[in-house]
Amino acid sequence: MSPVWTGSRFALADLLRATAAVCVVWHHLSLYAPQSDLADRFAPSVGYWLFNHALYAVAVFFVLSGLIASLDKQTNHLRGAAIEILSRYLRLAVPYLIMVAAGLLTGVITSAMDWPLGQVDSFSWAQLFAHTVFLQDLLGYGNFSAGTWYLCIEFQWSCFVVGLGVLANRMRSGFLDGITLQALIYFPLGVASAWYWSRRESYEATFLFFAAQYILGVFLGWNLQGKLSARVLLSYIVVIAASYWVNPRPQLVVSLVVAGVLWLGFRYCRQWRLPDWLSWLSKVSFSLFLVHYLVNGLVLKTIDSWAGRSPVQAAGAMLLAFLCSLVAAEIFYRWIESPMNDWIKRQRKSLQKQVVFASDLRTD
Repeated sequence: MSPVWTGSRFALADLLRATAAVCVVWHHLSLYAPQSDLADRFAPSVGYWLFNHALYAVAVFFVLSGLIASLDKQTNHLRGAAIEILSRYLRLAVPYLIMVAAGLLTGVITSAMDWPLGQVDSFSWAQLFAHTVFLQDLLGYGNFSAGTWYLCIEFQWSCFVVGLGVLANRMRSGFLDGITLQALIYFPLGVASAWYWSRRESYEATFLFFAAQYILGVFLGWNLQGKLSARVLLSYIVVIAASYWVNPRPQLVVSLVVAGVLWLGFRYCRQWRLPDWLSWLSKVSFSLFLVHYLVNGLVLKTIDSWAGRSPVQAAGAMLLAFLCSLVAAEIFYRWIESPMNDWIKRQRKSLQKQVVFASDLRTD
């Protein structure tokens, strides 16, 4: 009998998360470091890869997010769905908005000191409000920090997952359970994403552009839990992989490889244990994602004149900025992200108990 995934962590998932986070940070260093062109002379092939290909590591997060979504304990109560969406909003928004505030405040202070960082191109109160509800890309505003477009997509996906779960549970019958109903919606949605939406830049600010990768993670999770047959998963993989031959997109290949690694990893390597430092890096990956842009900017601005003396020093400055980001990520995780997550979990459990209690009263 095949093992069934119950939601426990396994090493390869953490390894992929940690690796993807590091790739994203170094991609942004290659884009925004003042002396990145000089550093490229130290290791041209590495610089080329970081600039042109490291960004595809974000596909890892899409698949992992879908995998986590497959574990959702779904409800048919609108209040329960609202609680779930609110908790997901707070999970993303509170740490994110703290970093937005820190970045804006730092920009004001450094400009007043005639030492501008130049990380924020424009500001308006409407733009700031759009950031608080993850609508800046849909409304045409620029982001205040690198990579935060991903959080907008993630929140859209979270709302869709919760809403679809409520709909499926309300529509289920003796013939079709909630998982089957959702699969019947997810499958064509993922195919449409792979074959149509992800090939058009006009959809890039919506989760539809990335839905094929999210849904790949959902189907993988359901398969590992024994809720979806391998035949359906394989059929989905074949259909979305075929779209690559029509319009090659590296991020789609990365998603497929990640799904394959996770499937094999769970079945054959789930007892593996990562070194403590890699487990830690996976744990603080979200904090690292949030803090690195501001920290890198401050460090590289401070030592720019030194970094500009040679390719080795330019590369060393980027490495120093990365290490400082790791330190900042640990501080941010320990003092902000982790306490906030604990608080959200406690509040969600309390509110969910109230929903269940109210539902029992109505039933009685």
